[in-house]
Amino acid sequence: MVVLFLKKRNVSEWIADYIKEEGLSAKEIAFRLKIPEAKLKGGREESLSAEEFLALCSYLRIMPERIREELER
Repeated sequence: MVVLFLKKRNVSEWIADYIKEEGLSAKEIAFRLKIPEAKLKGGREESLSAEEFLALCSYLRIMPERIREELER
């Protein structure tokens, strides 16, 4: 399993925050993408796999580069 970490925050936390800020349903996204809902809630040790990350980027219409850039700030 590939784990994606950058700087102080990790990708999983960034995506969890994005889902919350956009008023999206983590439960619905988890169901549609077959990703454990807990991974989309943030504050967990368990990180997203590369497959899950790319599926989320596609579903949320976010370029992975955007996340990298924001995490590097």
